[in-house]
Amino acid sequence: MRARLMGVLAIVSFVLLAALVIPFLDSVSDTRTQTLQLARNATLDRFAGLAGRAAADGDYSEVRLEASRHQELYSEPVLITDASGRVVVSTGGMTKESPGVGAVAELAARDLPQLTIDTLRPWTSARTLIAAPVGSPQEPAGAVVLAVDAGSAISDVRRSWVVICAAAVAAQLLLLFMASKAARWVIRPVGQLEDAVVELGRSGGWNQPLEASGPPELRRLARSVEVMGATVQRSIDVQRQMVADSSHQLRNPLASLRLRVDALDPGIAGLAHVQHDLERLENVLAGLLKLAAIESRITNGRSEPSTATCLVEAVLQEEIDLWQPTAADITLELQAVEGLVAAVDDHDLGQLIGVLLDNALKYAGPGAHVIVSSTRSPDGLLVQVSDNGPGIPPEDLALATQRFWRGPTKTLGTGLGLAIADQTAVAIGARLELSATVPHGLTATLHLPESPC
Repeated sequence: MRARLMGVLAIVSFVLLAALVIPFLDSVSDTRTQTLQLARNATLDRFAGLAGRAAADGDYSEVRLEASRHQELYSEPVLITDASGRVVVSTGGMTKESPGVGAVAELAARDLPQLTIDTLRPWTSARTLIAAPVGSPQEPAGAVVLAVDAGSAISDVRRSWVVICAAAVAAQLLLLFMASKAARWVIRPVGQLEDAVVELGRSGGWNQPLEASGPPELRRLARSVEVMGATVQRSIDVQRQMVADSSHQLRNPLASLRLRVDALDPGIAGLAHVQHDLERLENVLAGLLKLAAIESRITNGRSEPSTATCLVEAVLQEEIDLWQPTAADITLELQAVEGLVAAVDDHDLGQLIGVLLDNALKYAGPGAHVIVSSTRSPDGLLVQVSDNGPGIPPEDLALATQRFWRGPTKTLGTGLGLAIADQTAVAIGARLELSATVPHGLTATLHLPESPC
């Protein structure tokens, strides 16, 4: 956004400076051209007057002397013709055969003076011809041709143009500097707002107040977003604290109830159902406490990738060995690429893999085959826990990580396993993705950051 704003400001400032500088450059050229033209037209008139008197007296000596002096002072040749077109005065080697001289002299002799000098630019030719008739239209007496040397005037124009263009470049740089400051002043609070809102949406945490800067409208927006973020943060904190407090408060009564139930006579009718429901309630409370702890970790800003590292193959092998005794007739297989090092803590990764294995063993069904694999991808490391069980319908995959969601299965569960796995992945800087296993089953894919070492 800042680059686009700077581009617009740069184009606008360039157009404005061009609109000011170009007329100024033209004005300098026109002024210097008019000054030179007036001076040389006056010189041309003087030579025409002298040539007219010389034609009447038949003596061109005075005109030759003046033409020679002009040649010495200004290095500008002079050519004068009489009524018959014969050259009577010539300096600087100029003749009627010189480029353009004959045509200009002929037009001037017909009372068609050539007095205009083209506007001087830095690239204009330094030599130009002007001519005036001698005598009167009723009694023409020849023509005067002056080869004007505009080199000095062009040098003046060039110097003026360099100064003006240098000033324009300096002004443009100053405007760009001011535009950069203005763009930063405007964009900086927008970037802070974006970072804060992204963090709020990612982790539900609002960690620091926004800096009040920029235009008044953005400052008011920042204050409003800050109030909104603090409100969302308080709401999330209250919700999680309520879950944690409720779970803790229920632990003691449940423990007491467990002791009382275990002390009852096993032969009491319906006792098995009570014990089953009590065990399920204990599992739900344990899951809620674990989920609350993980979400609190995310909110407190500890969801960034850890500086710890772990050998992925070793963690996977340890978890498989841990869960193998409870797998019954379910086959656990490890397909790990050696030497992969993830930028996560080994305990965190082990807990996450354990949750995924627990979910697979519960729902894959008897005789299922569970494969735990690891590989490297362009974006990091991939760890997959795949089973060939009944799986989850494709339309329900997006719901599977929500709290208390349970699929169409008869297996009892808390509905918190995949929710815990998803939040744990966020807490360690990873990402959990669920997909269907071909031809049937569920694949849980972990996208892990790879350690640079």
